Amino acid sequence: MTTRKSLDFSLAALMIVAPGLASASSLYHPTGGEVGYTTHPDHVQSTKSRGEVMQSVEAARKDGTLAVLSRGGALPIKATGPAKTRDQVQQEYLGMSAAEKQRLQEMYGAGG
Repeated sequence: MTTRKSLDFSLAALMIVAPGLASASSLYHPTGGEVGYTTHPDHVQSTKSRGEVMQSVEAARKDGTLAVLSRGGALPIKATGPAKTRDQVQQEYLGMSAAEKQRLQEMYGAGG
């Protein structure tokens, strides 16, 4: 029984300490108070060289994303493929089985 208690105590201690160990190398560290975190840029280990970072910045400057991000804007999502036409969507819906239509009905509601 003593072994079980010591094992339980060790596991409990590990559970309490583990989050602190995991955040030691992160940019943000949790704190008490209104803000809830502090920032520590010196704790982050980068895997990129200075040259790679400068190339990324230059590429962002050329394609315009640096200007958008510097003003706090959101980058538009790039399309992964061609958009479907209305007719294609309608034909896809008409080609669905009754079970697939029922599942969509349950997921999105009756509509309208």
